[in-house]
Amino acid sequence: MRLIDIDGDGRAELVAAAPDENAGDGAVWLVPASGDGLLADGSRSYGAAALGGSGHGAHFGAVIDE
Repeated sequence: MRLIDIDGDGRAELVAAAPDENAGDGAVWLVPASGDGLLADGSRSYGAAALGGSGHGAHFGAVIDE
């Protein structure tokens, strides 16, 4: 997991990864933040295939999970 200000608003969003999810395809979750903390509303999940990459055995999110 990482806290990263992805949208440049001065608040760190939570980025979590599970590179071994779905038989090694991997997945990443983004949880946005407000001034009061993290928000469930607007949360997103991504896999390599959803972003145009090869999903099979990609271990997507491995860099985040280090």
